[in-house]
Amino acid sequence: MAYGMMMGDAISNHVLEIDARLQAWGYETAIYAQHIAPEMQGRVQPDSNFAAYLDAADDLLIYHYSIYSPNLRLCRAARGRRIVIYHNITPPEFFWGWDDAQAQACEAGQRALRTLNHCDLALGDSEFNRQELIEAGFEADRTGVLPIFWTQPQVEARSSSEALRATLREPGSVNWLTVGRVVPNKMLEEVIRLFAVYNRAINPQSRLFIVGSRYIRTYDVALNELVAELDLFDRVKFTGRVADADLVAYYQSADVYVCASQHEGFCVPLVESMSFGVPILARRAAAVPETLGTAGVLFSDLGYEPVAEMAHLLVSDAVVRARVIQHQKERLQDLGPQTAEVALKSALAQLGLSHT
Repeated sequence: MAYGMMMGDAISNHVLEIDARLQAWGYETAIYAQHIAPEMQGRVQPDSNFAAYLDAADDLLIYHYSIYSPNLRLCRAARGRRIVIYHNITPPEFFWGWDDAQAQACEAGQRALRTLNHCDLALGDSEFNRQELIEAGFEADRTGVLPIFWTQPQVEARSSSEALRATLREPGSVNWLTVGRVVPNKMLEEVIRLFAVYNRAINPQSRLFIVGSRYIRTYDVALNELVAELDLFDRVKFTGRVADADLVAYYQSADVYVCASQHEGFCVPLVESMSFGVPILARRAAAVPETLGTAGVLFSDLGYEPVAEMAHLLVSDAVVRARVIQHQKERLQDLGPQTAEVALKSALAQLGLSHT
């Protein structure tokens, strides 16, 4: 059960991958959610349908938690075995002043997390998230880590992807990329300022592509004003949310991936960048160092000039670039589906459930 299910969403993909493995191991399954995107109709049921199974003591409910949802009452009321998978809730302070309603939802989500601590097992999709579970009152010996079941974006329309790639690969140009929701904790204003230094001092033919949904109007306005102030209208591109085929094109055409986020519970785009061979330059914050391991390049203090110079090194120095990409490929092996499968089987075994 989850808050929402939609195509291309990391949590939704995680739910689907877990469901596929449970079915392959002989379990009868169903997926429930409060919000169901049109393309998920038929695969996902309204969460209200789960009420009929609240008293099924032999069942297992896997509850994915990332934001407050009324369906957590169903999780608390279920008599069967319960696993809570915690995907992290963004601290509300990142939203105050930008979207107070979102900040309140995050606060409510953090408070409600504590009411789920009587579940049989609680799993974070990173050690960072597991520690948050313990801080929220979950018993440490009933917590664990289940890494994200990551799947490479699929090319749905190869012709449109190739057409986009043709526009992205201008001779002499350098493409910066960052992917994810356009929200304050991502600190996209700092990515833009970093890029401005790089564009002016190192390569005026460079472009920054910010790929992800925009839904906080005040933050969007502030970012647009910053782009205007820095006179980067033709250099910084907000794409909005894109189809998988186009997302593949952006990764394939990127020269460097830059992340300045101050809060991530896992950060799937880092894994996507590893997969596409894009060198990563990221802030050392929250779960980012854990996800990267020894891969990529981390920065702590945001000195715009030295960080921009590091981006240039990742783009222009063939030896450094190749070494970083190789380390990322090695790290990617640790984050493959086989690792998550082992963790999922272990979680089931802890609850006395077998698998074939």
